[in-house]
This record gives sequence, C-alpha cells and structure tokens, in this order.
Amino acid sequence: MELLSVAENIYLVPGENGGRFPFSHSIYVDAERKILFDVGIGPKALPAFLKEFKVDIVVVSHCHPDHIAGCGALADSAPIFVPQEGADTFGDLDLMAQRFAEGEEEQRLWKSLVTRVMGFTPARSTRTYDGRTAFDLGAVKLVAVHTPGHVRDHYCFYEESSGCMLLFDIDLSPGGPWYGNAESSIGEYEASLSLVRSFNPELVVSSHMGVLRKGVMAALDAFAARFAERDEMLLKMMETPQSIAEMAAKLPFTPRHHPALSKLVLYWESQMVRKHMDRLVETGRANPIRGKFVVAR
Repeated sequence: MELLSVAENIYLVPGENGGRFPFSHSIYVDAERKILFDVGIGPKALPAFLKEFKVDIVVVSHCHPDHIAGCGALADSAPIFVPQEGADTFGDLDLMAQRFAEGEEEQRLWKSLVTRVMGFTPARSTRTYDGRTAFDLGAVKLVAVHTPGHVRDHYCFYEESSGCMLLFDIDLSPGGPWYGNAESSIGEYEASLSLVRSFNPELVVSSHMGVLRKGVMAALDAFAARFAERDEMLLKMMETPQSIAEMAAKLPFTPRHHPALSKLVLYWESQMVRKHMDRLVETGRANPIRGKFVVAR
C-alpha cells in the first residue's frame, strides 16, 4: 500500500471510496512509536495496511463508526486511546446506536450500515485521553485539541514543528460542516473552528478530503461562514411557513447520497435544521407559529 507523505514522519493512509463516507482516511505517524490515528479506511484496505506497517498505538479522533470500524482488528496488539468524552460508548454497537440515531428504525438502519458496509468489529478502549494529552515521539509531538461541535468527543491534533493540524472531521468538504447528531452543536462547532484558526496551521489533513497545503486559513474561514450561509438559506425557505420536517425533506444540506441511506439522511437533516431553528428563534430572526416557522418581521 502506498502512503501519502504529509510532513516529516506523518503520512495519510488512503481510505476506500477515496476516503469518503462511509469510510475515512487514517493518519500514520512513523516515529519512535508507530501511531495510527483512526481505523476506518475500510475492510479491504485495513488488512493490506496492517500487512506492511507496524502499529504500536491506536488513537481515535472521535467515536463515529467511519473512524473506528476496524479497531477490533488491533485490539489485541496495540493500546487504543479514546477521547474521555466518548469512552462510555466506544466499541459498543448498541450504545453507539442509541447515541447516534433516534428511533428503532433509524437505529436498525444505522447498525446495518455500520456492520455490513463499514465492517465494524466490537472493540474496547484500553486508555483514554483529553485536552491535556500530548503524544511526544521525539521527532514528532502531537498535542490533543478538544474540538466539539461535530460530536462531543471530537479532537484535532497539532504538530508544532511542521505546523500541521490533523483536522479529522473538520474536513473542509464542500458538503460540510456536518452536525447531524442530537449531541452536535453549531455554537460549539464555531468555537472549535476559532480555536483551530488560533493555531494558524500551515497545512491541514482531514479524514475525508485529505491534505491541504495552500490557502489553509481562507479555507477555514470559508468553512466557518457556512453556518451563517445556511441560516440565510433556511430563512429564504421560511418566506412561507415551514415545519422542520418540511425543510428537512428538501435535503438542504445533503442533496446527494446513496438511496439506501435516505431514511438516515432525512433524520440527520432534521437534526441540523432543528439546530438552525433554535438559534434563529433565539436571535429573533424566526418565529415559531403552530408547529411551523416564519421569518420574523
């Protein structure tokens, strides 16, 4: 398997489907100890990677299944570090389904996606980390940066000598940001983007888009601006009264997806629309009227 050099000792491990959901890229650090960040490259790619490369430590950026599906394959050979904020559900399919999907049908579909497509295997964390953690490997030092919003346990990692920030699911993709779980938060996401920008990274790596070496700050600013752009898009919809279900049915955030994911996508869209409605009402820009929302005049 060919890895992509990101910076000295840091490599991108390409995921199946170009790293796009339901898979993701991983990051491999080849230093005194060999660290693999995330294990969601896919059930075909993972055995090929493990055949060629040694892994001493596994670090999970957050507990979404497209980032941890293959952890079971490494559970007996390497310690698995999991964010403290997600350790209570990590690796347990039922607990993760309760956390990331609501309703029996949504949870059934979610479990099917995770097991049949992603190749999820159960695993337990052996250690946890938090915002005070750094992995110091001599030539490389990776500092954990807690960046909730996408989910409560999302972390980035900063490597100072290269100016490289591992963004994981702050992925700067055209379809992002994504905040479709009940625990996701627009306000926390915006604060996390401000925190990332404060490091002034020279290059960034994300789980689904890969490596960005030029225009990093501009890309982060444009990504952060999408929350306000989405507010305006939904306000335009509300020129006539709209319910959350009616707005979500228009798929304003995920117009393209695999048909098999339609019910889950609709659930995720509803979650994101609801978060925008909460803040638009709170800021006085929208009014709730008999179960629907209209632009405040």
